[in-house]
Amino acid sequence: MKPLLFLVALLLMSGLVATPQIAAQDSFANATTRESDTSYIIQWMRLLYERVERERRNVPQAARIYGYAGVTVYEALRGAFPERPSLAVRLNDMPVIPAAEAGTEYDWLTVMNGALATVIPGIMAPLENTGRSDTMINFNTAEANATRLAIQNLANNQLGERAQSVDSEVLDQSFFYGVAIGETILAWASADGFADTRTMTAAYEPPLGEGLWVETTLGQHAMEPSWGELRPFVLPDADACAVPLDVPFDSDLDSTFHQQALEVRDMQAQLTDEQREIASFWDERVGESGTASGHWLYVMNDLADQLDMPLAEAAEMYALVGAGMADAFISAWSLKYQVNLLRPETYIQTYVDPTWRPLRQAPPFPAYPSGHAVLGGTVSEILTAMLGPVAYTDRYGVQYGMQARSYTSFEAAAYENALSRLYAGVHYRVDMENGLEQGRCIGRRVADLLDMQTP
Repeated sequence: MKPLLFLVALLLMSGLVATPQIAAQDSFANATTRESDTSYIIQWMRLLYERVERERRNVPQAARIYGYAGVTVYEALRGAFPERPSLAVRLNDMPVIPAAEAGTEYDWLTVMNGALATVIPGIMAPLENTGRSDTMINFNTAEANATRLAIQNLANNQLGERAQSVDSEVLDQSFFYGVAIGETILAWASADGFADTRTMTAAYEPPLGEGLWVETTLGQHAMEPSWGELRPFVLPDADACAVPLDVPFDSDLDSTFHQQALEVRDMQAQLTDEQREIASFWDERVGESGTASGHWLYVMNDLADQLDMPLAEAAEMYALVGAGMADAFISAWSLKYQVNLLRPETYIQTYVDPTWRPLRQAPPFPAYPSGHAVLGGTVSEILTAMLGPVAYTDRYGVQYGMQARSYTSFEAAAYENALSRLYAGVHYRVDMENGLEQGRCIGRRVADLLDMQTP
């Protein structure tokens, strides 16, 4: 094993990293800017997806992981495209990233390697049990250990590849510059409120009352009821894009809400084979996938690969879409637990037909707004701003035995994504329509960063 590879293995296993001295000025004048394949980014994102799935990370947590990883990719590679500005001070409370050392040569893929090899173990570190099983993640378990090993192996493999064409001294200084970037991002992440919500989640008791959400499956717990307390990446606050519920709960047979519940019931009775397929295609279960945001991460991986996306454009895509996905769940979850609307399953069984069951199991959190709709609206807005109304084929479902699906635009995919939750029987139409509007608002806020200029 080459000296640096051995050192990296020890650092990742021990969690101890010594950072190099970093110059104060933000200068890349003497840094290398080689042409590089985005496959190095894709390898890390595929690893993230796999580990989120295997560790059974829940829906909001997965988006947070992808968000910080995307920002890390961009900041670590930024020396390869210094004309693009740092996200520091543009994202909420993000500190200035350590500057490159003037006159020092860097291999930017190795800088990214060091940064991600630092950030991912920190973001995915096992959590202490605070009294309820869903507030901890694989505390000292085999899957958490497998994640650390997978990170170590990928870091070493990429270092080995870069060592074929890059001087060992350049690799050393590049990796440790990446470590310094990663530690800065980790410190920023540690203050976003996530740790504080562990105890709040453990103590949460759903309020009781007519029209309020209740568990639809025995043994469920409310998923991340305090997630709206987290610091957003871009939004000034969690509710900046909130769309108030304008079809309030009502059990009157002539009410709009009752009619929307009947629409869900009636739709279930006449679903076509394609509609069932759509419901399955967009039903990304915890522990059975990389979650809903992982579906869009998979799409980004395909886009980066199939469009031969330049390194700068790919890094920007992962950063901005990642930040948008994280904010989509902070925004959606904040409103979910304020409105606390019961699921169609509960309403229909209580007021219409006690024997009715949805096509897909309802997830353990309130109905309004649809998280899928908010997420899809956000991502489609950002990708359209970056790439235009691109027609593409989504091969996400192939890995799970489903057929690929083709779309004329990202907006078309987002609409089908939202509609799939009606087909599944887990959302009302208002959840979908207002959720898309909320997501588009978030996406526009994030897309505004595309116009940022270097100060």
